Amino acid sequence: MEFSPAHMENLVNLLRPPEPEVLQGDDLPSAGFDISSTRGKIPSAGDAKTPKTIEEYEEQEAKEAETLGMTGAGLGGLKTPEYTMNYQQSVSAEDVYLQIGPKTPGSASCENLIVRVKMPGDKKENVDLIVDTSNITVTSSQYFLKLPLPHEVNPDRSKANWDGDTETLVLTLKLDRELDFVNF
Repeated sequence: MEFSPAHMENLVNLLRPPEPEVLQGDDLPSAGFDISSTRGKIPSAGDAKTPKTIEEYEEQEAKEAETLGMTGAGLGGLKTPEYTMNYQQSVSAEDVYLQIGPKTPGSASCENLIVRVKMPGDKKENVDLIVDTSNITVTSSQYFLKLPLPHEVNPDRSKANWDGDTETLVLTLKLDRELDFVNF
């Protein structure tokens, strides 16, 4: 028996598994509302032009950073508060007068990171603080600050105080660094 091309096509169609019935586009029942997505679309920021040179790119990045700094990273027009970070050592008489201890003036010998966040015009009751091992987030009625930390901290051994005279939040963050036992 000879097989012609038509016979071969019929045999292929016979052996092919049946496709499941799938509703496509217009076959779907109407839900009465439109579904849209912004996934994959980058929101336009004012003058959404693509930079052509490195200088234009750097200028655009600087403008975006300045805008984010003024509005508290875009959270409802909240301002970014001024802040300072300082290291703190626990020193004893041996360290200061006798210089017997292993402490050095370097930050590797520090136990605490002191972060002062100035929030003029705000009250202690309005401040919401979140501290995790690698950053802090301060939110209030006027300010927003999400600050990555230079070293990991132990949130359970850290503390926060409000200085009402200067309207400043003072965080004493206990550093949690690898090999700290060698430095102390």
